[in-house]
Amino acid sequence: MYLSNEVIVFLFTLFYMLSALLVYKMGKVWLQTFLVISYIITLCITAKFFDFFGFPTSAGVVTYAGLFLATDMLTERYGKDAGFQTVRIGFVMSLIFIAMTQANLLFQPLPYVKNVSDSMDIVFGSSARIMIAGFTVYLIAQHLDVWLYHKIHELTQEKWLWLRNNGSTFLSQALDSILFFTFAFYGTMPDDKFFEVLLVGMIMKWIIALFDTPFMYLAKRITPLDLITPPAENSSA
Repeated sequence: MYLSNEVIVFLFTLFYMLSALLVYKMGKVWLQTFLVISYIITLCITAKFFDFFGFPTSAGVVTYAGLFLATDMLTERYGKDAGFQTVRIGFVMSLIFIAMTQANLLFQPLPYVKNVSDSMDIVFGSSARIMIAGFTVYLIAQHLDVWLYHKIHELTQEKWLWLRNNGSTFLSQALDSILFFTFAFYGTMPDDKFFEVLLVGMIMKWIIALFDTPFMYLAKRITPLDLITPPAENSSA
């Protein structure tokens, strides 16, 4: 069955948002794990580009943009410190991931698995620059997102959830897109194509940020399992 890229992006985004809600319900550790794994997946798929309504788009846009929703869910419920902690965990795990994948390229493969080895060399070798740019910008943009979210929260208290969700995300993703696409892709393609990729990537992230707003409101109505107080046991006289 043939599905257009646009339909796949919609289904992929919907699946990601629903998955974020599910792990959010399971609790803080589940959501932190989801964030770290999502970021590592993003590092692996960002180098793939496809046509989206006639524009070149990175496959990593959906998962990376979705990270901001999951981060906002985490910080809304568990606080700023939990958000910063998760960003740093993701940064360290990405460093370990990159070190291990680059070390893997040093092994000399057996002849009968050389095709598989060559494919791994292409995936992990060609994306080293992307990975380095990715985890550096991730640390900056995610810290900014958490800080902005709570700064807006302090000003608005419990009102205007949409504002702190979208306001922090829009600003941090704008900075993220400019830094990431510059560090990862500038000089690897013609300038006009580079600016097109940067602009489309930024707009895609903003569209996904708007799409995730209802999921943020749904999360607000959900109590994670680790915050549900068990009923007190009746003690016999």
